[in-house]
Amino acid sequence: MSAEVKRVKLLTLIELFLGLAVLIGGITVAVMSLVEQPAGFVIAGEGLVTLLFGARAALIVNVPARIAKVVKLALVVFLIQIACLVVAVMLMDMDGKKDMVVAVCGGFLPAFMSFVIMMLSRGIAKRAER
Repeated sequence: MSAEVKRVKLLTLIELFLGLAVLIGGITVAVMSLVEQPAGFVIAGEGLVTLLFGARAALIVNVPARIAKVVKLALVVFLIQIACLVVAVMLMDMDGKKDMVVAVCGGFLPAFMSFVIMMLSRGIAKRAER
């Protein structure tokens, strides 16, 4: 396994644990009414998608010849995460800093990680085609 593939593998494992944290955090803020309940559950849904993506991508990366699948999967997950972020922000009043922290940590970080994974996997897949 090359250093680039190891880097993508590490990022997918980080994405898995980030998804778990966002899932638990989204449910927690929704149940404790720290933000509007629907927004918290949307963030929790994004965490679930992120968790599943991290787990699936970590398994796919074990076979470097199949890394092109990670690119497609990461693109779909990235678009879902951005949609969840937009919906969550629209549902929040944004009356305080805590709402913005929840939106940024719960919505933006997983999407950013998915984008990074997608771009790194794309580069590896293009080099593998040659």
